[in-house]
Amino acid sequence: MPPQKSATHQRQRADSDLLATLGAGLFTNGVWDMLSVIVPLYAVAVGLNAAEIGLIVAARSVLPAVLSIHGGILMDQLGTRRVLLWVAAGCTALPLLYPISGWFAVLGVLQLLLGLASALGMAASQTWAMQVGRGDTAILARYSVATRIGTFIGPVVVGAAWDHFGAWAAFACVAICGAGIIVATARSTGAEPPLPHGRGFAILLPQWEPHKQALLLALIPSVAFILAASFLRNSSGAIQSSLFVVYLNGIGLSGTLIGTLVAIAELSGVAGSLLAAPAERRLGAVKLVLLCIVVSLVCISATPLIAPFLIVLIAACVLRGIVQGMSQPLMYAILSNEVSSNRHGASVGLRNAVVRLGSIITPTVMGVAAEAYGIEMSFYIIGTIFLLITAGLAMMGRRLD
Repeated sequence: MPPQKSATHQRQRADSDLLATLGAGLFTNGVWDMLSVIVPLYAVAVGLNAAEIGLIVAARSVLPAVLSIHGGILMDQLGTRRVLLWVAAGCTALPLLYPISGWFAVLGVLQLLLGLASALGMAASQTWAMQVGRGDTAILARYSVATRIGTFIGPVVVGAAWDHFGAWAAFACVAICGAGIIVATARSTGAEPPLPHGRGFAILLPQWEPHKQALLLALIPSVAFILAASFLRNSSGAIQSSLFVVYLNGIGLSGTLIGTLVAIAELSGVAGSLLAAPAERRLGAVKLVLLCIVVSLVCISATPLIAPFLIVLIAACVLRGIVQGMSQPLMYAILSNEVSSNRHGASVGLRNAVVRLGSIITPTVMGVAAEAYGIEMSFYIIGTIFLLITAGLAMMGRRLD
């Protein structure tokens, strides 16, 4: 093939891969946020009590916290897109089992399985975006925009389907979104590594040596920084999905208004993602990530102070959404630049394990504080704790500049 045609072909394939990663990001994040809305609604509809609903909702983060690193290792060994197709099949089939499963134990098992499939789907799309973007913040920002669109549209669609057509239609929407992952992934024409011979299904079992190598990535200062930053960045989202909703409901805000506030924060992330690259050139990635974490924590921790003033509350949601959207591609870019391409899956798996662990720890600590000192004080306590930790992380970050 002549050099000019070869270059044109490579550009076309790169463009195709980029579009495929954007579609994968949109649909994988859409599945996760659709389930955030529909599963609690379905659990209430089948008569589960509050404690059972809490356990059902939490169940989906259990296996991702344990197996995210292993999932990342499999992506490096078997190919990111191959793993993405496998878990996408689960995201397509498993939602259709919910409407016929009204028992607590069965729903718990489905949440464990679909939680793992949907979390690994997001991790695989993140890894794929890092491989295609090659550390380019502008390209990774486009991926972040696609994920934000998924997290904004998905809950709206599934909520409307639930209201107008019932459980079957709502869970069918989740399944269709899972099928969208398959379609988006199939658009890519890139080569995948050959499957290892002679090991069969044994390759799917966790092995200590690859796990040890993945954990050793945390000894790289930049990776350690991203792990800590990911925990802190996720904390505001964990607060939003727990006591933020409870507090606003307690002061009389309607469910529709609360859902709108959450959607505003997600949609504002699109603007933040688009601003990430130019802001990075001015401040640098490390300083900008730290600034985003501080602003996000202040906005969510001040909820009891600003909640009586709706316009201020909306402004805080917008600002928090912008900085959350801005920090995401920055962290992917740092990981992409610091870790070799054949270890991207392991690095994303390690990061996601920390994020899922934070999704368990943050609401638990805040809930204990709320029981002891009241729900309003719990916002100030958790905010102070995380801001102090961020200050310590800033000291570490100074060595990375």
